[in-house]
Amino acid sequence: MKSFQKMTKRDFVGFCFMAIFSGLTIGVGGAASLLANSIFGAWGKIVGACLFSLGIYAIVTYGMKLFTGMVAEIPRMGFKNTWRLAVCFVCNILGVAVTTLLVLATPIGTTVAEQGKAVATAKLAAENWAWVALCSSILCGMLITLSVWSSKYAIKKDLSASVGVVFPIIVFAFCGFDHSVANTMYFYLLGTFSWQAVGYILICIVGNILGGVALPLALLVKEGGKPKE
Repeated sequence: MKSFQKMTKRDFVGFCFMAIFSGLTIGVGGAASLLANSIFGAWGKIVGACLFSLGIYAIVTYGMKLFTGMVAEIPRMGFKNTWRLAVCFVCNILGVAVTTLLVLATPIGTTVAEQGKAVATAKLAAENWAWVALCSSILCGMLITLSVWSSKYAIKKDLSASVGVVFPIIVFAFCGFDHSVANTMYFYLLGTFSWQAVGYILICIVGNILGGVALPLALLVKEGGKPKE
């Protein structure tokens, strides 16, 4: 197990800013997706899924910090360093909150708000919502890891890293799988606090972690338990 890794004050501030910017991009992608679903009817899902992929593409390109992307590093970061995940998640949802406030002040604000409320209401009203959230978020976590690790592995196979980053995101967004960070935008737009919503997000966090570490653990087994840096 790796020992506790300290950060300098400057590194910590930089980490937080990159996590906040990550939340901002997820929020922008989420707003575009909600707008597309409202405007394009039956085609809205696929258009929205493509637009949502902007957020992850920017995160991977600029090395921003996203909670669901970082969970893939759990097997090699060591338990003592998982505090970074909590800090990253808090900064991510702060970035999403800022984006939400900015979007609500624009001409598309009303449309996005109405669509976001509908999505949040449907999630909370679903039968067996907790089980649905867990299964859905596990699948999302798997696809996020496939996305953020594609820039590392696709190039070794002479494949396009960009396609590798974007395609899994389009799939998860099209299927409506639960992303713990993106979901906070829907619940912000709902406009009311509920412990059920908090529970929903917490379940999604667990599911995203379970799904996100599946591939890294499989690779560890393949590599004989010795993670490659």
